[in-house]
Amino acid sequence: MNNPTDVLVIGGGPAGLMAALCAARRGRSVTVLESQPYVGAKFCYSAMGAAAVTNVAVGPASFHGPNARFVADALNALPARTLRNFLTAEGASLEDARYYGLIAPVGGGSVAISALVDALEAAGGRLITDARVHTLARNDKGFTAQVQGAAFKAAACVLACGGSNLPQLGGNDSSYTLAAGLGHRVEPRHPALVGIKVEEAWPYGLPGLWMDVELQLVAGKRQLAASAGSMLFTGSGLTGQAVFNVSRAIEPALATSPDLSLLVNFHPGQDVAEVAEWLRRVLGERTRERCDRALDFIVPRKLGAALLRMQGVKHTARVQQLEERERTGLVEAMTATRLTVTGTLGMAAAEGVTGGVWPREVDPRTFESRKCPGLYVVGQMLDVAGDWGGFEQHFALASGFVAGGRV
Repeated sequence: MNNPTDVLVIGGGPAGLMAALCAARRGRSVTVLESQPYVGAKFCYSAMGAAAVTNVAVGPASFHGPNARFVADALNALPARTLRNFLTAEGASLEDARYYGLIAPVGGGSVAISALVDALEAAGGRLITDARVHTLARNDKGFTAQVQGAAFKAAACVLACGGSNLPQLGGNDSSYTLAAGLGHRVEPRHPALVGIKVEEAWPYGLPGLWMDVELQLVAGKRQLAASAGSMLFTGSGLTGQAVFNVSRAIEPALATSPDLSLLVNFHPGQDVAEVAEWLRRVLGERTRERCDRALDFIVPRKLGAALLRMQGVKHTARVQQLEERERTGLVEAMTATRLTVTGTLGMAAAEGVTGGVWPREVDPRTFESRKCPGLYVVGQMLDVAGDWGGFEQHFALASGFVAGGRV
């Protein structure tokens, strides 16, 4: 059975739905093929469940790696205020979250997805779920996608199925295979925006402890990534905003260098001298108290006890018993604890990925392929890495917006 359409969109996440909606409103006949039984699943659990669509600090500076500047045209085409007005007009009101600068749909991610789906259907677009594309071919008349015995033909095609590859959605690398089959260079995938595993045992003994930190990911003496923000200790690893933001560099680095460390400053914004003076003052006022109780004025007690153990000091020891080298060691531990990184929590726990279609083969002003005319590549299909907190989601929507206006 043949199903002709003007525009075929493969992927029903935010990028694909936005591209489809914008194309449909230009009078194009549009069909969206989503491999999952429902659309937008990955988006709905992103940003720790907040499903942020953007961030108050959104901009190119929140994207990293060799392709960071690629996002600029899309962000300029759909800035945060315009995106907010666009979604609000479709019935998805947004609110500023209390922390992290998130701007998220009131009622959760499904509200934004439903608004895009309703608007697409009102514009005459067609959405088909449980439709995994097995092959995608191009000829002089356009594109043909094979889906479980049915063929979908279109003059133009938008690849927007990067998120559906994640294992938690039952996905695989099939969408990248489609891009590679049309001549695109595809970079290897690695988990990003994901928790980190370390070799040391003591962090796993502090589950539920959440605090703001500064992190540096280093290979030997070379810094690979840095971030400031929240870090949560769990029984399986470290998570939180700052952890997610440096995680993108871990698995590529481990492939070439096993000497990978995480430097943790538990006093963000303060240098060693300031922390040393604070510790001196606090301990000087509590010379007869137990060390762990005195440190509770500087760091959470459980963390303080762990830092004392690292110096070989019993938590029941009195402050007056501390030697100068132990005090110096505490300052170093508070400002530059070194943890040996062994990996991440893996693709199944990741909110994002690195790798994908090489952006230099895509025009950032239109998102049309430079290798295959009529093909557009958007969202997480592209090898673009953003910070945690709505930045990658904004780029997905913005890239779909631009492509849908041109396809």
